[in-house]
This record gives sequence, structure tokens and C-alpha cells, in this order.
Amino acid sequence: MPKVEQITYFENTERAEQNTRAVVELVGEQLSGRRVRHVVFATNTGYVGAQFARLAKAHPKVGFVGVKMAPAVDRMYDVKWNPRYGRAMEQAGIKLVCGTHALTGAADHALRAKFDGFPPTAVIAETLYLFSQGMKVCIEVIAMACDAGALPEGVQVVSCAGTGHGADTAIVATSAGSANLFDMTVHRVLAMPLKK
Repeated sequence: MPKVEQITYFENTERAEQNTRAVVELVGEQLSGRRVRHVVFATNTGYVGAQFARLAKAHPKVGFVGVKMAPAVDRMYDVKWNPRYGRAMEQAGIKLVCGTHALTGAADHALRAKFDGFPPTAVIAETLYLFSQGMKVCIEVIAMACDAGALPEGVQVVSCAGTGHGADTAIVATSAGSANLFDMTVHRVLAMPLKK
């Protein structure tokens, strides 16, 4: 008999706070009685990280890593880091990684902008966008956290991201850095937006 697991679908991606609370709850369920000992999430303003602070305090043996965009990208999108959220993350023992997007950043971004090119990583990103914006970012933040040394490669990790603001996508995967991207395996989709 096949194992049946439920996926949570979010109908409205604009309900960022409500969706984020639900994702944090789903992650908490994954940490109870499972072998997952790592959680990584996108947090550009610190909001999502602050929402994970309570869960991080309740699970001190689990490594929590927040990943935010590089400062140049913050300026491009006029994103501001909230120090209050940052303090909440720090007090909960959540690591913070700041880096270049593994799939849609770095020199590939410059090549695309200057020469209207389509670098190979864009094919991966655009394919993941077929699921949702958050799905692309879930894969990306795993790679970025591994690249920064904040997450080991080859471990099970819950990864969370969202559409614009907040979190509405969550997966369980085996981690890999960007140089070993195809060693990454997505085991389960816990939540994602419902495409209409």
C-alpha cells in the first residue's frame, strides 16, 4: 500500500502572515519524531526568521538557517532588513547567511542583463517557477546555505520560501551546494501555492 501524505495548498499568496504561520506549524510537525535536524528558509527582511524563532527555541538540537539576498539585490528591490526581527533570530540561535542567489544571481544575472542571454541556471530557475516562486527559492536557499558552510551537504532539511513576502512553500530535501546541485533530492512537498 502506498504511503499517502497531505500537501497544504495556499489559495491566496497575498495572505503572507497567515500563510507563514501555517508553514511554521507544518515545519514544527516535521520536527516532531522525524529525522530532520535542519531547517533553512528565505528571510529578506527578517520577518520569516522572526516567525521561526519560537520553533528554534523549542528545538535546540535542530539547526535553523535564515538566508537573505546580497546587499546589492536588496538595493535593487528596495528591501530593508528589520533589526528587531534580526535580534529575535539571534536570540533564538538562528544562523543568518547573506549571499548571491544560487540560480538567478551572480555573473549569470549580469550576462542576462547585458547581453539578453539565457544562462543555463535560468533554465533550472524557470523550470522550478512552474511549481511556484517559492519552490525555486526553496532549492536556492539550500544551495546558498551549503555554499556558506551554514548547512552540511547530504542531510535531510526542511526548506521554506514564499511568493514575495512571507512563506507559502515548504519541502523536505537532501541538501547540496550549488556546485553539486544535482545531488539535491526533493523528498516531499509539504506546502505550496495553488495555481489557478
